[in-house]
Amino acid sequence: MVRIGLKEMLLSLLLIGSGSCAKSYNSSLPIVDLGYVKQQATSYNQTYDFYHFRNIRYAAPPLGDLRFRKPQPPLNQSGIQNGDISIAETICHQAFPPFLADLPYGLQYTFLDVYVPGSLKPGDDAPVLVWVYGGGYIIGSKEMWGDPARLIQSADEPMIYVSINYRLGAFGWLSPQNVTDMDANIGLHDSLAAMEWVKEYISNFGGNKDKITVMGESAGGGVILHTITSYGGEGKKLPFQQAILQSTGFDPKRTHYSDRNAQYDTFRRSANCTTLKCLRNAPTEVLLKANNDVIMALDTWGFGTFGPAVDGDYVPDIPMRLLAQGKYHHELKSLIASNTGFEAGIVFPTADNVTADSFNNSLNGFYPLAPETLKQKALALYPYRGPGIPEWQRASAFLGDTIFNCHHAWLAKSFQMSYRYVFNLPPANHGQDIFYTFYMGPSAAIANETTAVIHQEYITDYVTRGEPGCERGVCFPRYGGDANTLWVNLTEINIVRDPWASERCDLLVELAEYS
Repeated sequence: MVRIGLKEMLLSLLLIGSGSCAKSYNSSLPIVDLGYVKQQATSYNQTYDFYHFRNIRYAAPPLGDLRFRKPQPPLNQSGIQNGDISIAETICHQAFPPFLADLPYGLQYTFLDVYVPGSLKPGDDAPVLVWVYGGGYIIGSKEMWGDPARLIQSADEPMIYVSINYRLGAFGWLSPQNVTDMDANIGLHDSLAAMEWVKEYISNFGGNKDKITVMGESAGGGVILHTITSYGGEGKKLPFQQAILQSTGFDPKRTHYSDRNAQYDTFRRSANCTTLKCLRNAPTEVLLKANNDVIMALDTWGFGTFGPAVDGDYVPDIPMRLLAQGKYHHELKSLIASNTGFEAGIVFPTADNVTADSFNNSLNGFYPLAPETLKQKALALYPYRGPGIPEWQRASAFLGDTIFNCHHAWLAKSFQMSYRYVFNLPPANHGQDIFYTFYMGPSAAIANETTAVIHQEYITDYVTRGEPGCERGVCFPRYGGDANTLWVNLTEINIVRDPWASERCDLLVELAEYS
């Protein structure tokens, strides 16, 4: 059985990203004129036959007065840009939680990468896959989580792959209620701006703006979820037609602003500032330290420090409630929603760190305002029965449902054309499927290589054809009224009824009103 700790997983993925950045300049590489910049490919991958355009600006640098504000259009750049700079110069500012404190800071912002098959030219109509990375809204980058070369090659026809950055930690999510000259949920606005960039400019690379699929895991899935429910489904249409949401992670607290006021105060004190103007003018190093201090001050994990908050505008309410109320972008043609079999393994890997009060503490922590009737209903749906259903099992089930699993059940049943799968290869913890999405060959993280290949082919079939289809004799059914779900095990793939099409997920929508 393969078991890899979260720290080892992040380290290995960081190394994958770093390794993929060894680039060499070549004056014969193609140049794409985007109007505001002439962008040259950074490299050509001969093995997999694609050009890699690195570090294209999709927005103006968020410095000075643009700090803590929504993204603005990219500035004109003279000459020819080829994006040949290091990862350390291109990932968004970030600080790692305490148990990963030996990993490096990030330094930059608002870039995206485009991977274009060598056979494409401007004016072609290739489908496009846009990757939104995860990392608890505090870490991550467009190149950190894996090399997309094998994924691109697995498509039956040429497919463009785009990966985006968005602002993290305090730089992307610091939005206190008592400060008016600061935009809320900047990370969401960054991601939407990048997606809109793809729709506007991807034809210059040979892509079709009407065949765009967005895919995200963990916080990346959370970004896409909030985009689907943005503005309660009102206003401008989505800049994509399909979506793949993997292990969508989001702490569903409507009262996040009370936390944000305290975060802002900690951030401001650490930066030795009393005003927002001071923060905007502060040196980057000072703000990096302040971001680090906020994350380190909370708990050992640090995840959950920052993230989307209900702001009455882009995020009018908790996404599950908006889905239940029909307040979302119905123009989305279809989606795939997935979670792992044991999402909470990231927090509760064994019974050792679960106390007798873990379930009640989680219930009251997520839903402090819930009436006693709903709390009793939760106790009934997540019962404690001694050795039969120990505290560890019910606490991990509740945590997994609240932060991850139930988002996918509600997404799947909200769209007529939807697909659902559960990734249950051991240990099936949160984030384990990322190795299968970016499978590049045998590794300690891959328990079944055939499944890894099938997993990639489902994804690329969906991107290119609009449905995941059949692979190795296993057809991917629509979700429908029967809640059909693929259950991906170590040795086989079965069709089951969605275990989360249940009273538990219905209850969480009710509880969300009191979060």
